[in-house]
This record gives sequence, structure tokens and C-alpha cells, in this order.
Amino acid sequence: MDWNVFIRRQKKFGRKLKQLHHWNAILFMILAVTGFLLLSSEFRQGFPQIRIWMRDSHIWIGFISILPILIYLPKMLKHLSTLQKRKNHRINLYFVLFILLGLVVSGIGLYFHREIGPEWSSVSLFLHDGFTYMGVPYLIYHSITRSEVFKSLQKRKADKLREKRMIIDDSDPIIDRRTLLKRGTGGAIAILFTPFIYQWLKPYFGSSLGTPVKSGLPLTEVFSPLPVPAEDSAPPIGGGRKGEFRYYTVVSMPEVTGKNFTFTVDGLVERPEEWNWPEFVQLNRKVQVSDFHCVTGWSVYSVTWEGIKLKDLLEHVGIRGSARYVKFYSQDGVYTDTLTIDQAMREDVMIAMLIDGDLIETKNGGPVRLIVPEMYAYKSVKWLNRIELIEEEHIGYWEKRGYEKDAWIKT
Repeated sequence: MDWNVFIRRQKKFGRKLKQLHHWNAILFMILAVTGFLLLSSEFRQGFPQIRIWMRDSHIWIGFISILPILIYLPKMLKHLSTLQKRKNHRINLYFVLFILLGLVVSGIGLYFHREIGPEWSSVSLFLHDGFTYMGVPYLIYHSITRSEVFKSLQKRKADKLREKRMIIDDSDPIIDRRTLLKRGTGGAIAILFTPFIYQWLKPYFGSSLGTPVKSGLPLTEVFSPLPVPAEDSAPPIGGGRKGEFRYYTVVSMPEVTGKNFTFTVDGLVERPEEWNWPEFVQLNRKVQVSDFHCVTGWSVYSVTWEGIKLKDLLEHVGIRGSARYVKFYSQDGVYTDTLTIDQAMREDVMIAMLIDGDLIETKNGGPVRLIVPEMYAYKSVKWLNRIELIEEEHIGYWEKRGYEKDAWIKT
């Protein structure tokens, strides 16, 4: 790469286009790297504070990447006139613009997810992922096939073929070196990215792309007794959810079993209580159907949950007059969050135990997790094992790291 193209003032039209091309490539590469890191569970667990900084940087670099496009658009007609006889170059230009504009529009949709609502946010996420999985492999392919190393390999082979005076015509099955290298490079990149594309599409097509693999031991082996689902919790009445969950953790998933499970409600309450697993299973449960929205843009609709209404549990233990907040603890020993008393007493806030008639899997926060349907999912604490009523406000795990305290979903 000619780095002088970044710092010199360009006078010729071709050099100006090359400068824009280089700036665009650099910005896209940074966005691609930061985007894949933001998706990484390992990065989320190891560097939670850096992840927030990187998320903000990814957003701002995305807005900056619009500038090369805006600068190029007035030059586009002149550029196209120079490509009248170069069909492949025109196709490349159209494809690149299509990818860039798709990423910009879908990225803006994700940035304004609160304003556009969860339905359009989900569409934006799907499109943003799709344009990424088209754009990144093409960027790699384009970079390799335009590199000096690749060109030298082509030239070296062409010189050898000329020395041998090999003639390739329509009837000759031999593919020229340039075509072979390009197809081989493209095929290798396609194979490399196939697993990523599969994982991207899997949540949208569910079981049609394969049978989901459950993590850990079967729940029947680690929890006894198992809760018996209500009639309207399991299929055919329940279980009509649309979409698939994506699973995130901030540390390694805790190993929760029926033997080490405890659930405590304490703090500013009249009658603190603690239950083991057999006792907790006997608590009165309700069923509700609600939507589940993640702040990153994806949603699962019409999920059938069965569990204890938080309101009922708090009324059972008695709320002292000095209590202002309800603090929730995860069994992972790290994650916490809070609701105000008024928020906690809403009818749809639930301590869920069953999803679609089955015990909630460990990877989805089971066997017990909080569900706050009208707020983004970072409020719905996984592996819930303690509730404490407190007087002073507590700042939750992700709110400490930059997430908004206001987690309400605007529909």
C-alpha cells in the first residue's frame, strides 16, 4: 500500500479516487475487527469495560465512514464514465456501494433502536449482520487479489507459460493461472466464513438448520424433582415463540444443580426466607406470554414463561417502609442489577423457572432467572439466587460500564 496517498494533496482524478478507496478500506477494516470482537463471548467476559469503549468507538467510526461515501458521490458519474469498457470494475463498484450503504443504513437503525422499536431493530440487526458477512469476505478477497504478492505470482506464472508457448483456447480444459488463483482464493475464503454465516442464519431459521445441542448434563440428571408445567405453559397451548435466543455471559456460566441451589430473599423485609430446590419448586407459579428484547438489537417474541410473580414473592416476605430498591444477584457471583419498588411490583415481572414448559437451560440463565418484559434484557438477571431489598440505589453491572439506567423499551 502506498501510504503517501493518505498525506499528499492529490490533484489528479485517479489519485483522488485511490485516496478515497484507501481511506474507505482502512475504516471498513477497523469496523470489521471491532464488530467481530463485540460479538465474541470471550472478549465480553475478559474485557467488559473495554467492550463498552469499543462499542462506542465502533459507532463513531461507523458515522465517520459515511464521509468517504459523501465525498465520492459527486465524483461517481465521472468515475463511471471512465469504466464504460471495464464491466468487471463497474460490477465491483456497484457491489461495494451496495455493501457500504447497507451497513450505514442498518447501522443507523441499530443506533436509534429505541426510537424505531424492537421490530425494526431486529430487521436492522439481521441486515447489518448480512452485509457484514458479505462485505468482510469480499474485502479479504479483494485485498489478496489486488496485493503485490498476488500480482507477482500471476506475472511469474505468465512468464513461464510464455516460455513454454502454451496455447489456451476454447477447447482447452486448462484454466489460466490468474483465474485459478482467484477462484481458489475465493473458495478458501467462502469455506472459512461458512461456519460464521451458519451461526448468523441459525437463529432466524431455528431447527431447519439443524438440531440444537444442549449444553451440560440433561436437566433431569441435575434437578430433582422437576417442576410439573401448567397446562397452558407447555405445547400445544404454550411454546409458540418466534425467534431464537443469543447467549451471552460476563463470566463463565455457574454450575447450578439441585444440590447447590438456594434462593434467598432478605434485606429490608419483614420475614427473610431461604428455599432449597425441592422447596422452591413447590412455590405457586403463574404463566405469562411476553416478548424478550436485547439491547443489541435482537428479539424473541411470544415466549411462554412460567414462574413466581415477583410481586407475590415480595408481598409474601413483607416490604419494610424504608425499602426503595430491589437488588438482584446472580449465582455467577459477579452480575447484579436493580429495580425500584414500583418497577418490581409490576404484574409482568417474573422469577421464571420454565420456558415453553421446560426447565430453563443453564445457557439461558436457568434454572431460575428474572424476566422484566418491558425492559431490555440486561435487567433480566440470569442464574438468579438472591433478592435483597435496599434503601440506597445500586448501579447494575452493565450500567456501571456505560449502559443506560433507563432500560425501558419504546414500542
